[in-house]
Amino acid sequence: IWPLDKDAFDVSDVDHAATDFPELNFIVEHVGLPRIEDFCFMATQEPNVYAGLSVVIGGLMHARPKFFAKVMGELLFWVGEDKMTFGSDYGIWEPKWQIEGFVDWDYPSDEFSDYPRVTTATKKKILGLNAAKLYGIEVPAEFQLPSDAGTPGARDDSVGVSPDSPAASLA
Repeated sequence: IWPLDKDAFDVSDVDHAATDFPELNFIVEHVGLPRIEDFCFMATQEPNVYAGLSVVIGGLMHARPKFFAKVMGELLFWVGEDKMTFGSDYGIWEPKWQIEGFVDWDYPSDEFSDYPRVTTATKKKILGLNAAKLYGIEVPAEFQLPSDAGTPGARDDSVGVSPDSPAASLA
């Protein structure tokens, strides 16, 4: 992949494909980094585009904790916890430390107080419940969320931005 070409990370091709093929779902791994803003705006308007967190968790959570908090905050604000899926880039890193780190993670300071809070339900959705719903995998009752925690999102549930999303007024 060397030398990296920033243009290779342009998400506009996904934007066009998601619009033209609404019956297909698109998981954009690495969430379009370094084009996070482009990805967030695109995923907000395309109900069939999901944020895949490969490299985001493994590459940023420990090495760049404030940048990781900003990326997660932007994703949670624009895209929402129901359209985010865990990815480990298993070929690069073993996933155990990433999962354990994310389970224990919270924003590092009050500097991030304007972003949506990360709850246990948020983490469960991201770590597997969203993917299970997206792929039609039945989750055993003991691993499902309590009814008051909401339900994981799926393509069939959305027609754009959820009315409950902070970004709803911007869509």
